[in-house]
Amino acid sequence: MKSEWFKDWFSSKFYLDVYSHRNDLDAEKLLKLIQNNIELTENAKILDVACGNGRHSNYFAELGYNVVGFDLSNNLLKIAQKNSLESNSKINYFCADVRAIPLKSNFDLVLNLFTSFGYFYSDKENFSFINFLSNHIKKNGYFVFDYLNPSFVKNNLVKTSERLVKEITISEKRKIKNNRVEKEILISDSKNMHRFYESVQLYSFNEIITVFKNNGFNAVNTFGNYSEDKYDENVSERMVIIFKR
Repeated sequence: MKSEWFKDWFSSKFYLDVYSHRNDLDAEKLLKLIQNNIELTENAKILDVACGNGRHSNYFAELGYNVVGFDLSNNLLKIAQKNSLESNSKINYFCADVRAIPLKSNFDLVLNLFTSFGYFYSDKENFSFINFLSNHIKKNGYFVFDYLNPSFVKNNLVKTSERLVKEITISEKRKIKNNRVEKEILISDSKNMHRFYESVQLYSFNEIITVFKNNGFNAVNTFGNYSEDKYDENVSERMVIIFKR
């Protein structure tokens, strides 16, 4: 597996098809969770880390907040910019790697959503952006960290699956290896077969809390899904942690 698998995969035209099940309802529930638990001033500045196609960025911009979003994928950013123009939302989108973020501003709220974390093969690289962003969040600002629950992944891993989306066949093989959840994705269209990979490091709740605490953050709330159920390591599907600086 290529160590920087995400560069090929997130730039693929098939990426949004594979994750079409991440629908607007999920996004809306997560955004409501954030609104229900964080008070933002009228002109708050928000940074969307690894913003993808901009669903969350556009939502907050439509509410009148000042939003900045960045992603590694130019393809996804083009979609985000198109959606922003269609909704007349003014968002500053730019292309960047989380390991080298060209930022000068400070923010009231930072978002890292839908497991946009753990892609690298060293703790230093995975945690570097948390350290960097700790210097770009205002005092009493918030960081929303939405990540998988490793225990749930290990106990409920579906090793193989196949489905049809928009006339393409998507076959996925999953395994746990070296404390990472790895996925091989085979996509067959009318002409060719395409192969992509994913690999995400599995960090425990305590590991995440410790890293954020070492960078000046305190966890003020933790949920196990987007419906705001409390986090339970044994049964929760996700780990949605709200940190305060």
